[in-house]
Amino acid sequence: MRRLALAVPGLAILAIASWMLLIGQVVAQKPGSIELFNGQNLNGWYSYLKGRGKGADPKEVFSVKEGLMRISGEEWGAIATEKEYGNYKLTMEYGWGGKVWPPREKSARDSGLVLHCTGKDGAHSDSWMYGLQVNMIEGGTSDLSILGKSTEYNFESAAEERPASGKKGWYFKEGAPNHTFGPAERLLWGDKDPNWTNTLGFQSPKEVEKPAGQFNTMEVVAKGGTLRVTLNGKLMTKASGLKVQKGKIQFQSEGAELLIRRLSLEPLD
Repeated sequence: MRRLALAVPGLAILAIASWMLLIGQVVAQKPGSIELFNGQNLNGWYSYLKGRGKGADPKEVFSVKEGLMRISGEEWGAIATEKEYGNYKLTMEYGWGGKVWPPREKSARDSGLVLHCTGKDGAHSDSWMYGLQVNMIEGGTSDLSILGKSTEYNFESAAEERPASGKKGWYFKEGAPNHTFGPAERLLWGDKDPNWTNTLGFQSPKEVEKPAGQFNTMEVVAKGGTLRVTLNGKLMTKASGLKVQKGKIQFQSEGAELLIRRLSLEPLD
């Protein structure tokens, strides 16, 4: 099983394998598909960091190392596409690196894929744009939530209410009645551990995401007012009733190292 390097210097062991993979992807690329990450640089993307603003990244929180997009997590902020996208299938191969940063060095590794982003950079916590978030956090990757306070991002999903971390939560369940989610709510993936805690390395008993050091494949299909998230071949969450159906694509930097080796978009128009 191919593993990720757990620190930046160790990324060299993946260089040949990563480039061979990228070459194979180019050959298999479908007509009209878009490679959002070219494996060489961050063309088509821009950064926004808390307290620094747009385009200022002296610590290289966002960089390319040995063919991998690296989000170090050292500072809070985001990297976002310059263009807006709607109606697509997004395929991403990613893994958690080994580096974590204060004050989250003992917390679950955390980032986030935020879709249909609109409005002002840093509008939420001087770090991120508003959008619909496919959460990326150990034990909770593929949970859906709204980043920001805008009710324009409200969505519906088939969900069942069950115990969740000492409280109650809504878990995705095919065939269950639809529940409407607003900015303060979160749709949990169906087999998420009801005893989930925000601790480093957390994995649910029925975990789908691989542990730090291994690659995962996430697919997100956004079409019309719907969204479907698949992780390593398993359907994790679905949403419908989306009003905002187009926007930028954004990744969060939030205290943990995230490595991305593939990021492609297939238009569905």
